[in-house]
Amino acid sequence: MHRPPPLALLQELLESCRVRVDGVTRGAGFFVAPGFVVSCAHVAGARPGARVPIEWQGVRYEGIVRTASAPPPRPGRGLWPYPDLAVLELRDAPPGHPCVWLHGLLPAAGTPLTAAGFSDTYEPGVPAARTAELRRGGSTFLHGGRMMELAGAEVNEGLSGGPVLSQASGGVCGVVKATRLKGSDMGGLATPVSALRLLDPDVYRALIRAHDRFHGEDARWSRAADRVHAYGPTEGGDTLAAGLSSDEHRHLLALLAALPVAPSAGAHRAAFLAAAAPGAAPQEDYPLLDHRDVFTDLAAQMPPEDGELPYELAFAADRAARGGGPRDAVQELRDRVLIVAGRLGLGDEAQRRLAGGRAAGERPSIIGRVRHSLRDRELYHVMVWRYRSRADIVPVAAESEALPLKEALGLLAELLPEQIDIMGGVTSPGLIELILPKEALDEEFPDWLLWPDYPWFALGRKQHVVVRPLERHEAPELHAAWERRWEHLDGRAIGEALVCVCGRDGQNQAALGASFDGDPTLAALALAGSPRSSAPVSDAYRVAVASGVPLMTWRRGAAACARGDGGRCGAPGRQACPGDRFFAEARAALAGTARDELPEKVCALRNEAVAAAGAGEDHIGERIVLLWDDPRRQIPRRPLSPAEAGAEEGLAGPHEATHMRHTT
Repeated sequence: MHRPPPLALLQELLESCRVRVDGVTRGAGFFVAPGFVVSCAHVAGARPGARVPIEWQGVRYEGIVRTASAPPPRPGRGLWPYPDLAVLELRDAPPGHPCVWLHGLLPAAGTPLTAAGFSDTYEPGVPAARTAELRRGGSTFLHGGRMMELAGAEVNEGLSGGPVLSQASGGVCGVVKATRLKGSDMGGLATPVSALRLLDPDVYRALIRAHDRFHGEDARWSRAADRVHAYGPTEGGDTLAAGLSSDEHRHLLALLAALPVAPSAGAHRAAFLAAAAPGAAPQEDYPLLDHRDVFTDLAAQMPPEDGELPYELAFAADRAARGGGPRDAVQELRDRVLIVAGRLGLGDEAQRRLAGGRAAGERPSIIGRVRHSLRDRELYHVMVWRYRSRADIVPVAAESEALPLKEALGLLAELLPEQIDIMGGVTSPGLIELILPKEALDEEFPDWLLWPDYPWFALGRKQHVVVRPLERHEAPELHAAWERRWEHLDGRAIGEALVCVCGRDGQNQAALGASFDGDPTLAALALAGSPRSSAPVSDAYRVAVASGVPLMTWRRGAAACARGDGGRCGAPGRQACPGDRFFAEARAALAGTARDELPEKVCALRNEAVAAAGAGEDHIGERIVLLWDDPRRQIPRRPLSPAEAGAEEGLAGPHEATHMRHTT
């Protein structure tokens, strides 16, 4: 079956937004926001409060003029003064009607345009819907304002007040104002949509914020416009500036529309200057009345140098950093800035901007927790937080229902990519902390391939993945020793601090426990096998966790050290292990590495292992696991309470789905 091309679908949507306006003259208008219509003042009239008949899809409605530009000083004398615009609000507006997307940047010369309105050329006195295919000409200055010239087709009187669609940007860039010569194909003039900023400021803000919120929720226009972009480049070269996609543009404006208005035009100008390049200035023709205006004028600037945030994105980051307004709205704006910056490879710059231009005081991370269900230890709950500091911990969503371990880990894998985008993007290395029960410690987290478009992007080679022991996080009585041992590692080279534990002979649980009790500097272990291997190593791991050891490393999936030479180790072993080379390799690989550098170092070892494998070499980074458990980085704790409907064990209620601030 033949499908119409994407541009035809967008033009059809444009026509569905068109209305007929019978005001002081007959013409057109178009829906811009729910219940709001924009037209020309010379069509609708210039008297606020006037009632004007409006027809949409054969049904008549009553529109009320909310604001309009002034009429000419003497009726019947020439064109109405610039900007010749009016905003009408419908009484009992039809539910669910579409709205155009306003694109505040003028298209380049030669850009194909589509105008929509009415014409009675073929049946005088009976207006019929009409579209005109035009192109952007030059500019004409009338009454102190810049008009956009329309060329290439007839612009009849019934098109006045109708929308002008830029086929390049996929947005409405102007409002038809006048024909150059009636009955000819000499084109006419249109008023840029930015001139709406010259009308009543309060009405303008109500209109434009309703417009941006609508398009943040209703995807009809964005889907059609984005298909036009995907179909191929259009003549004229009009684009959204500085690397932001049209979808990102719309989402950021929708979030800005939820924030309070700045106290003055001066505050908007200051926000523009703070985000723009030195020497830049906003458009002289139009005042800055809302956040959208600052954003639009910044998007019109020449793109910044490589490595810098697009100016409009820098403004959105500044606005999020400033706070004020609904906390959820500010947080959502912050998250969206990080997602966009991550896609552009500018996650670190966005983090700096969101921190007010200063380096963050603490290392941000994503913390995922998998814990047992209290009702059935064969089932597990999953929860994820974004950690920016001890005072800024945001849960991603409510804790999951109880799931088998495989499904729980699958859910964790589904949740991570979006959070990585928010925290700076996959190509901006960040810390991933996984709080896990012992049976999940050896899962192949570093090898997870979470980005289908980039099947070689392994989680542990792009991000700094560490594991943490769930058991210690659920036992406050173990925290004092944990904190002491962590502090003993401050300033020490981990390669030198590392000792070996295998759980055999003199390393039985009692002997190991006594060694840890007698020496608080024992804080970094190389396990001679996986904690999930046979009892000797598994038992030694339990003692180490209970004793507060914050750093451990081992080879994923390794069996317990065989040590077939009959030798004995200390409790724990401080010299070369007689049966397993992992200890010696770990000490060599981590020589000179500081405690807080371990996550980055192990990520580097994983990448080195890929190159070594290509040369047929065995490398310690191939299956290395790092348990890195900073006691300062704890997630919010809630007391247990009896299970209630919708909130099993008192930990997964609706409150967990909201943003929280937690101070430890």
